[in-house]
Amino acid sequence: MKGRWRQNLHIEPPEGWMNDPNGLCFFDGLYHVYFQYSPGTPDGSSTRCWGHYISSDLLSWKYDGIVFSAGIPEDRDGVFSGSAVAFADHAEYFYTGNVMEEGGYDYVLEGRGANVIFAVSEDGSKMSSKKVILTNSDYPSFCSCHVRDPKVTFENGVYKMVLGARTTDDKGCVLFYEGTDVYSLEYKGCLTAPGMGYMWECPDVFEIGEKKYLAVCPQGIEQGEYRFQNIFQSGYFIVDENELRDFEEFDYGFDFYAPQTFTAPDGRRLLIGWMGIGDDSYANPTVPYGWQHCLTLPREISAGPDGRLIQRPLRELERIKGKAKAVEGEAWTGLPFEADVDVCSSDMCVSVSGAEIRWNKEQGVLTLSFSNGEGYGRTWRRIKISDLETLKIIADVSSLEIYINDGQYVMSTRFYPEYRQVRIAVVGASASVCALRLNDTLVAIGEALIDFIPDRKGCEFHEVGAFSPAVGGAPANVSAAYSKLGGKSRMITKLGNDPFGDLITRTLNEAGVDTSYISYTSEANTALAFVSQTADGKSTYSFYRNPSADMLFAPSEVTGEMLDGCYALHFCSVSLGDFPMRDAHKTAITIARRNGAIVSFDPNLRFMLWEDKDELKKVIWEFLPECDILKISDEELEFIAGTSDPDEAFSVLGCGNVKLIILTKGKDGACAVNMCGTVDSAVPAVKAVDTTGAGDAFIGSFLWSLRAHGIERDGLGSCSPDVIKDCLDFANRYCSVSVQKHGAIPSYPDFREI
Repeated sequence: MKGRWRQNLHIEPPEGWMNDPNGLCFFDGLYHVYFQYSPGTPDGSSTRCWGHYISSDLLSWKYDGIVFSAGIPEDRDGVFSGSAVAFADHAEYFYTGNVMEEGGYDYVLEGRGANVIFAVSEDGSKMSSKKVILTNSDYPSFCSCHVRDPKVTFENGVYKMVLGARTTDDKGCVLFYEGTDVYSLEYKGCLTAPGMGYMWECPDVFEIGEKKYLAVCPQGIEQGEYRFQNIFQSGYFIVDENELRDFEEFDYGFDFYAPQTFTAPDGRRLLIGWMGIGDDSYANPTVPYGWQHCLTLPREISAGPDGRLIQRPLRELERIKGKAKAVEGEAWTGLPFEADVDVCSSDMCVSVSGAEIRWNKEQGVLTLSFSNGEGYGRTWRRIKISDLETLKIIADVSSLEIYINDGQYVMSTRFYPEYRQVRIAVVGASASVCALRLNDTLVAIGEALIDFIPDRKGCEFHEVGAFSPAVGGAPANVSAAYSKLGGKSRMITKLGNDPFGDLITRTLNEAGVDTSYISYTSEANTALAFVSQTADGKSTYSFYRNPSADMLFAPSEVTGEMLDGCYALHFCSVSLGDFPMRDAHKTAITIARRNGAIVSFDPNLRFMLWEDKDELKKVIWEFLPECDILKISDEELEFIAGTSDPDEAFSVLGCGNVKLIILTKGKDGACAVNMCGTVDSAVPAVKAVDTTGAGDAFIGSFLWSLRAHGIERDGLGSCSPDVIKDCLDFANRYCSVSVQKHGAIPSYPDFREI
């Protein structure tokens, strides 16, 4: 299963390989995290580019695509690491363009180009043309060909750039450049330190309080028992009048490298690192599933009394913490969670599944190790410390970040437990554990299919000249709309092992939908639907499902992890026929309700799929009481409720768990009713080109807006009319944009277009 070991809280690649975080900034109301990305190759063998994630709160992240890829002679062999500078109306980007000349070069002293490339963006996603601002000839003569990773700041009208470098006599150093514009940068000096390796990567200069720090990643330092235990190191110097002193490592665990810092709008200095290191002595078992690595959670860094940096978990995590429960010896708990440990004896051991954190007071040694194979080759890491007072463990699905003595030290590691319920045991200490539940993901279950769209409207099927394939299916459309707005969504279905199944997966991936839990079969083909359209864009369908792959999805295939972090589970009636998928819906609904998620139901009636309309109505009423939100169209009202009068229908439909009913009325807008009353919303007047998927766009955007307002399941019934109207208005605006374009998913706008 491709979703195995997928994290809930950490940024990961949608597929392929991820390494260094790049261009960290807050701009245009969003946090931006760019990263080194090798799409399609989980071993990192494809040419590096920059991927992009965005977030409004540092907790929920949306993949926004590739923003830089090799495309000019000066970066033809890869878009390497760099940084961003955010201004009020644009952001500026700097990265190393990698060039490897053909020939018998050593690629250290010759044969390699390291160019600083510059670009601008007004929204953080669409980039300007690239400009080359530094090449090898602009670096000092003592430098080798290894100069990279520009970190740039803009202070008092001056651009300041620091670059990591390797000298011709194999010493690591950093180079400083300054200029009043990016095209007039001049070399200002160099800093180095003895015995600190042959190359310094990923430099970062910043100030906290009155102290200045230089962060670097030295390569070539001899590994030790308590320090420098990884193949490559990552840490910082205190800069004292242009001299470097007191190198300290950021992290003493197995998986940490290439951190970058930036400033949040509230002034906090935040750090994000790569939770990997490129050490082939241990492995990550996600490679067979098509992806590898993740980034650390953002950390808040501050300076202690002695100038050493303190790292603490992001305070936003407090928003998603559940109730703390004491651990009496041992307990079973679901991932992800936070554990707080107070040490109260001379020796102590905390185990999380197969990972063990052991403190030997007499030796003054804290050890992180694995008692089983969950470390996949990771053995042990140790720290020499004088005393141990507290531990805070942030455990995600496949990672641990361990904060020691209120962040004086940190140890990070990947680990891969068999199950998401893990045993936590404590000896020699007291501990409490609380769940970390983001609950930000829309999960859609049901059909994903191929709509064949006609080349003309207002005609019969036999008059159509040609059909064009387009990805559809109401649940798939809803998940895509939610994701395109910046939310996280996940699709649960089964597809055929055929080109149409591949097309659906690719299209949903491109829309930002998590397809990890889509399964595939050779027993049936992917569902098809041929569409005819009236002159005003309304659609009717002719389905080919006899059976289709989605119908064969069985309840035994639904797992708890499919609904991890679920904010809302959405489904329709197309997949509720007399086949295994119907019971799979029941299983998913049970899990969603147990987890406190909203259950959303749009009947989306397709009469041609049912031989007996009475059976369809019976099934609708079997599932309707299980939902919290019922979205129904005016065309469906009389069939389902037995009356076309909305007020009468609302009294009939408001049964069971139903807390909010939404009635959509096409060009006449929508209304909604809960225990606080009825709210109406008009739709903007536009000329509709294609209404395919419009209802799905409506409910997808409504659910996104509902979560943006912080409305959970228990608050649906008492949600204020003002909030409901705002969500309805937003959904109507969203639909009014989408119907002006052809297709369903391709027509769905992102948040910036609304």
